[in-house]
Amino acid sequence: MRILLVTYTKNLVKRLANLSSNLEYCGIVVDEVEPAKKALEKIGLSRDLLYPMSNLSNCLERIHYEYILCADMGWENKLLQSVRACGVSKNKTVGINFFRNEFLTERALRYFNEHCTEFDMFATGISYAETGLNVNCFKRKLFNFARSSQDLYYNFLTAKFAISCGGEHSKIRYALIGLAPYEFHYDLSQSMNLQFLMLDYLVAFNDLHNFFVPIDTYRKFFREEYLLNKLSLNDFDVNDPFLVKKKYHAYSVSSKIAAENKKNVSKTPNKNVAKEAPVRADGHGGKKDFPETCLNNIKILDDYLTLCEENSIRPIMFLAPMPSTYMQNYSVNQIEELRYIVEQACQEHLSARFIDGWELDFINDSDFYDKGHMNLQGATKFSTYINDFIEALETKSIE
Repeated sequence: MRILLVTYTKNLVKRLANLSSNLEYCGIVVDEVEPAKKALEKIGLSRDLLYPMSNLSNCLERIHYEYILCADMGWENKLLQSVRACGVSKNKTVGINFFRNEFLTERALRYFNEHCTEFDMFATGISYAETGLNVNCFKRKLFNFARSSQDLYYNFLTAKFAISCGGEHSKIRYALIGLAPYEFHYDLSQSMNLQFLMLDYLVAFNDLHNFFVPIDTYRKFFREEYLLNKLSLNDFDVNDPFLVKKKYHAYSVSSKIAAENKKNVSKTPNKNVAKEAPVRADGHGGKKDFPETCLNNIKILDDYLTLCEENSIRPIMFLAPMPSTYMQNYSVNQIEELRYIVEQACQEHLSARFIDGWELDFINDSDFYDKGHMNLQGATKFSTYINDFIEALETKSIE
């Protein structure tokens, strides 16, 4: 398979070591050619493969390739965007990222499988549910599978896995299903700027959903030994399985930073939240409108709720709170569509419940560390509310 690799010189040897030795490189475009020459010499590749980033457009025109691999270093996807800006077909460009905590989903699934009988509930969702739930606030033990950019399809696969664990010894009674405002118009596998996340789900589920690269072809990009790599379960933090919360000052529970947070948190809105939230809301509510995806996701939600009912698990869907400026600028039609879909789902599945976090007046802008994600203070308030909601359901069921 002829590959044109577009990447950075930093950590080039490690990137190439993770890619399959069977790939035929027709060119390697880098930001710094001279250091890259030494890197290629170490692994026996010809320095003639190298091209400077300044010649990217020319390389794309004259080099024959089957796929372009854009091996970036972060969320920005600058390399993928640069290639696409040159007019290359989206079906030829593949974004990958080796250094963004890959395989953490597989690690979380493995941990849960080994400890499944300890948990009474699990949660799925996107980043708003990831940071918005504080597992320490629940009377019943919760495992939070919610992860940044995780869509409803992979949340459903996660739920199927979690429910299959433990067999007759499973104690799972509740499933907390976090929904993003744009949930039903979102398909991770078709989101061009999030392609690098597909590697994580290949390893976790061997499933790429609607990704444009066939799964057998995608696997061939990587060394099999790399795909079989297992992250250690040592120091696994149930309140932060995907190593996100500890990165943010506003979520840290260390004594030093917690004291700093207490000093900085006020009743007035965070200036950055107030400034950035409208932009984020406009992007989410205005660009994610895909009718076919919506219909597919409605079916996935129905299957998810049915799965819960068949296993005597009560599903509780929730929309995480957002900053006031986000909610004010979000598409009214899209949020009302979500509420209608959820209402219909609750009528079809009588055990299901819905918590609308956008209607909670005790959440304010000081409960967020950025333009859409709750800090520890906000997560504690919201999680306490959900816990009380669940315990009220328990009391009613006993009566």
